Amino acid sequence: MMPILPVMLGYNFLPSYEWMSTANVLGLANGLFFAVALLWVGWRAKDRLPGGTLKKTVGIMAAPLFGYFMGKNVVLIAPPMILALVAGHHVEISFTVARADAYGTSRCRSPVELRDLPFLFNRVCRVSGQFRKDVSQGTEVEVTGHGTELGLFVEDIRQATK
Repeated sequence: MMPILPVMLGYNFLPSYEWMSTANVLGLANGLFFAVALLWVGWRAKDRLPGGTLKKTVGIMAAPLFGYFMGKNVVLIAPPMILALVAGHHVEISFTVARADAYGTSRCRSPVELRDLPFLFNRVCRVSGQFRKDVSQGTEVEVTGHGTELGLFVEDIRQATK
């Protein structure tokens, strides 16, 4: 739950590409473990779950998806996030824009989405309209904020200098 809490509170956290490439296999393995574990727990507890057969079936089928997402994010997001909170300093990390023309959501207005990052941790919110017009898919950007070289809490975004 720790990796999702800052997102729910409106803070943007971005793991670095370096961390993602280092921890990706471990994240996949942990995600698969949690998916299988939640499926097993759901299957074992199906007789004690409230609701009808359809409700139980949907719950048991959704459990592995939730388990995979949470298990993978525990490995990919929590370590650099904790390190950023405990030992963070002002840092700048480069990313590549995936999309800058999305409408956004009520929790993330006017986002710039970044390439090759996990869901919920792949965008910078509340970016100015002018900046969004100036960047497009494939544009290199520099994100600054509080963190380490493994990830940061976003404070600012600008185009990378060539």
